[in-house]
Amino acid sequence: MPSHWFRTHAPYMTWAGDYFNYRIVKTEELPTDRNYIVGSHPHGLICFGMLISFASYMSGITSLYEGIRFWSGTLAGQFSSPIRREILMLAGMGAVTKRNIQWVVRQEDKGQALAIAIGGLNEAIVSAPGQYFLKLKNRKGFVKIALSEGADLVPMLHFGENETYNAVEGICPIRLRNMQARLLQTFGFCPPLLVGKSLLGLRWGGLVPKKTRMATVIGGPIRVEKSANPTAEEVDELHKRYCDKLICLFETHKANYGVRPEQKIIIY
Repeated sequence: MPSHWFRTHAPYMTWAGDYFNYRIVKTEELPTDRNYIVGSHPHGLICFGMLISFASYMSGITSLYEGIRFWSGTLAGQFSSPIRREILMLAGMGAVTKRNIQWVVRQEDKGQALAIAIGGLNEAIVSAPGQYFLKLKNRKGFVKIALSEGADLVPMLHFGENETYNAVEGICPIRLRNMQARLLQTFGFCPPLLVGKSLLGLRWGGLVPKKTRMATVIGGPIRVEKSANPTAEEVDELHKRYCDKLICLFETHKANYGVRPEQKIIIY
């Protein structure tokens, strides 16, 4: 089970927050009489934004949203090794499965918020500085669960996430991505292939993330009325509302974080 003490005092998250000059931006209230599924975008190569904002409390998120309890989901393969598994669980993380999502949003004690990096590996491997390619067009499972459980949807954007690393493409990027997809399918987890900066100043880089300004902007909730057996039309309509709100959130705040005026979110 999650540990409030661990999430408040975990030194590595405090270091990460200081390193990235991290801040979290609240745009609207999240009423404590509802449960929420929070879409985390972009995925990036490590998901620093989601880890700092939801898995730890160094960002001050519990003060911004009093009465809300924060959870986050990741690949089931992340829990395959001891110690690592316990650390993730202490940070309020769990495997992204339908059962686990339903367990959170069905809590009678309202005010539960579960963050999910919806783009997954597919989005991670196309991460690039200055780009916002989001794997969202056909990702509708979270929308269907939100409808069937009556959980509100909340978009969340991490500016600076894609600037922390460059993805390794290799000589043949398509073969490399196919290999990563097979590893994910087989083991439930695929280590990211990335290049950051080198502590030794090597010109080809290293594994240390590039120092960049990072900020998480949390949008307002989309009210979702429960529909036990949602139709395809209901899912598509709510999915469109979510995408539209996400794009609006990006356009409203991008100028504050050094994003070029012409830069757009590309949903694929």
